[in-house]
Amino acid sequence: MAVAVPRSTPGAPIVPAFEPLEIAAERCKGCELCIRACPKHCLALDSTIVNPLGYHPIRLTDAGACTSCALCARVCPDAVFTVFAPPRSGGST
Repeated sequence: MAVAVPRSTPGAPIVPAFEPLEIAAERCKGCELCIRACPKHCLALDSTIVNPLGYHPIRLTDAGACTSCALCARVCPDAVFTVFAPPRSGGST
């Protein structure tokens, strides 16, 4: 079975994938409150990194699962999350 792969148009701008969260990992203390609050279970501690405070910071494990509900930002005592609304899919404004 053949699968068609869309080709990019030469000169077309490259659109980065949507990231619903920006995480200030340098301020995260790894308390895991956001992990427990996330209804989609798409946050985890990044055990491969130690931030300047000496903690393993949070990372987004599945951007596609994140609904931008902002529960992580609401419970975070260090305000490390910036939550972005998902882009609108077509339609007029």
